[in-house]
Amino acid sequence: MALERKRREPAGIAVHDHGHGPEPCFRGDYAEKAGHDRSRGRGHGWGRGWTQWPVRVLLGALTLSVVVASGAVGIERYLSRKYMTPQAPLARARISMSDQISWARRGAALPDHAPPVVLTFHDVNKHSKSPYVLTPEAFDAQLTALEQAGYRTLSAKQFTNYMNGGPVPRRSVLITFDDGTDGLWKYADRILAKHKMHGTISLITGSMDKHRPYYLTWREIERMHRSGRWDFQSHTRAMHGMKEVDATGNTGAPLMNRLWLKDEGRRENPAEYRTRVVHDLAGSVKDITGHGMPAPSMFAIPFSDGPGQQDADSTDSQARHLLKELFPIVMTDHSSVPLTASRRAAAEGLVQRVEIVARTTPGQMLDRVGQNVQVPPDAHRPLSEPENWGGRQTRTSFEVFLGKAPSSPLTPRYAKADYRLNSSVDWTDYRATALIGSLGNGTNQAALGVRTNSKEPMTVVVTRGRATLLADGYKVASQPLDPKSDHTVTIEVRRDTTTAHIDGRAKLSYASDKPSERLSGGITIRSGINKDGNQWPVFKSLDISPLKGTASHG
Repeated sequence: MALERKRREPAGIAVHDHGHGPEPCFRGDYAEKAGHDRSRGRGHGWGRGWTQWPVRVLLGALTLSVVVASGAVGIERYLSRKYMTPQAPLARARISMSDQISWARRGAALPDHAPPVVLTFHDVNKHSKSPYVLTPEAFDAQLTALEQAGYRTLSAKQFTNYMNGGPVPRRSVLITFDDGTDGLWKYADRILAKHKMHGTISLITGSMDKHRPYYLTWREIERMHRSGRWDFQSHTRAMHGMKEVDATGNTGAPLMNRLWLKDEGRRENPAEYRTRVVHDLAGSVKDITGHGMPAPSMFAIPFSDGPGQQDADSTDSQARHLLKELFPIVMTDHSSVPLTASRRAAAEGLVQRVEIVARTTPGQMLDRVGQNVQVPPDAHRPLSEPENWGGRQTRTSFEVFLGKAPSSPLTPRYAKADYRLNSSVDWTDYRATALIGSLGNGTNQAALGVRTNSKEPMTVVVTRGRATLLADGYKVASQPLDPKSDHTVTIEVRRDTTTAHIDGRAKLSYASDKPSERLSGGITIRSGINKDGNQWPVFKSLDISPLKGTASHG
């Protein structure tokens, strides 16, 4: 029947039965109503009609994003567990009030502004038996001692700024670590944060992410860098291990030695050595910058306090030339000419650090730091400070310079001592005056030296009847003196000129042709006899003072 009614419907009319019998409805009205229903989510529904594909795409995208996000979270958790060591609880050292007072006193006599001192720590770990590794509590005590003595810490940028000629900072240290061990993230980071201090790590970049859990991972390094507490410098990419250097199997540091090519039965030639070293060092820089950190400006020499690095500070070594091409500042723990951070060290491009190991107490650390803080050339009774004189000949004591002759017949006939060797590196524009007595009958002699350990140290040697001026050991001037047992020697040290007056009359002078920034240095005294039993000369007085109108240091 319905089929028959449909067949009899006039064109353009639809019949609908709503339960009250058939009702006519024009098709246009029906279409309009259906469209209105769909626009409200009724009629044919959201899943049908012209809206079905956008809705399905949207729902699919949402579902996919949830799946991807869940997967990303899972991957991130996996990577974090693999490449992020959980940090240990903050360690706190037990420190007595007497220790704190003692540490504060050590810093009281030092200048408020001075070139920084560079410290070397190796690692911080709770369970290591290595003599180089500090416990977290010991590291906390060291930093507390630095705070009590009035030291602040510098970032790599601040340190480099000073070394490039910037202003002398407040009394400060640069805390450095070599290698890049995981204990720095696990233990040292929170201790550094507690003290609001800064650290600098020289990385063996090729070892990061490897040999877990000994070395840091790049994820840890990036997190440490973002904290603002850490800077990262170069310690080579993969040259931190001894290699064969000759056919007999002797080994040496790959940075400082041409290696033995076993398959070819020969050593590397200079060109091969240069190519290998430059490739490694440039690779270490690329590794660091590739993880979003600034290019390193400093390089720490591997094994700088161990074997295989005898020429680490040799100015004519090929390695030193290569390092100077790539890094403005090179650091070592061993140098035949110890140059703590200073203007002269900047000119040389080499800085000697103060190494701190497990047995170093906080007090010992402060003493060593204090010995390396640059002080002005202003000491009125340095002979009364035997603790500040070093470099003495074996089996002699400082008293030999004060007229107390050694009693042992095996005592050498020559002795020397340097005053504050590491903290007078930048001395220039100063005057030193010594009264030397007991010169006897000409069989003994004494000397006052200036510009110690510079490129051209100067020395005035006096005997009973003659004064001689030496430049780096070579005689450049000499004058006879009125023969007598006591002579007063006054030396004025200016940028490149050294002038000596003996007894206010004889004058010896010398002008150097070397760069003035490499001529600074402090005081040395020497004494000698020609045969056993002779009278040793006596330094009766010594005074050091800055020349008027000149800067004392820095």
